[in-house]
Amino acid sequence: MRRENIKKGLAALGVLSLLSLSGCGMVRDLMASEEPVINSVEELHRQVESALKEGQQEVSFVTETLTQDDFDALNEEHDGFYGSVTSYEMKTIEVLGQSYVTLSCEISDNYYVEEAAFGQAEIPEDRTRAAELLAVCEEILGKIDADASDYQKEKKIHDYLVRHVAYGYPEGRESDDSMGYHAYGALVQGKAVCNGYAQAMKLLCDLAGVECSLITGRADGENHAWNLVCLDDEWYHVDVTWDDPEPDDPERLLYSYFNLDDTQMKESHIWDAEEFVPAEGTRYHYYRKNDLYCADMDAFEEKCEEIFADASPDSVQVMVGDYDKSRYTEENLQFIFESSGARSVHLQTIGKAPYTTLYFTLDY
Repeated sequence: MRRENIKKGLAALGVLSLLSLSGCGMVRDLMASEEPVINSVEELHRQVESALKEGQQEVSFVTETLTQDDFDALNEEHDGFYGSVTSYEMKTIEVLGQSYVTLSCEISDNYYVEEAAFGQAEIPEDRTRAAELLAVCEEILGKIDADASDYQKEKKIHDYLVRHVAYGYPEGRESDDSMGYHAYGALVQGKAVCNGYAQAMKLLCDLAGVECSLITGRADGENHAWNLVCLDDEWYHVDVTWDDPEPDDPERLLYSYFNLDDTQMKESHIWDAEEFVPAEGTRYHYYRKNDLYCADMDAFEEKCEEIFADASPDSVQVMVGDYDKSRYTEENLQFIFESSGARSVHLQTIGKAPYTTLYFTLDY
């Protein structure tokens, strides 16, 4: 009844390099500059996010207060979905107390895929990975009914990723430039770490018309990335990585981290709530929506009897509100054998009370 080990990782973004210039010969040019003035870190992040979403490969501005440290830490504040800053040039004019900054950006495959999918522009010939990624996305979405609800589309995408992606690095080893940090690794190569899962989820949701964003924080003491999805104007947490534990099993579909609210997610994940939209939705929480939430063991036993009266499923998952290892013992769960007629039952527990998922597989 042990919980399987679940690994996580956060994408390593581009490393910034610095070219710092100064001199009075720059004064005239700087005074004549029409570039915007940016003097706060928050404003800098907004400008970079906007530029990456528009596919800009260069961002220029003037600053009086931003420092090299602010630029060195820049990528840590961005999820990298549309790209990242690769280097910067900072020309400082001491007599004016101003610096002219130029950021060089690398635009991601995701950007080119969305541009092409929405008919904005064709994928450049040299972006072969983006073309491959688009083809896979179109194949996946072609199997999803365009008239399906946002919830149905989201679930189809979640299920596809759980079934077709395995946790790990496509190259067989961890490296800063691994495709496992990107949607390409998840969707084309079939292997990814948390950032790759989260990017793939967002990309497919974007293309399907389901509002979705990336969220970063920590889980189990490590950097981690997952998603926020909006359904009927309410936001939910979705962590596909944690619904796809190791060892990989394409037949196992877990929903322990599918459409949770902030309260539920805080049991296992940490994030800066001020930086992300509140997730307060409850209607589309998987177990409640599908009448698979049981407040206590009595309700759990009744639910099992109900399930096995109609079918003999290979697996069952139910969320219980009173899980305690000393209560949910092998002896106390004998009713599963009686209700199902199974020869053997393997139980896995995920999460903490009052949000513990009991996932059991049965052999008849």
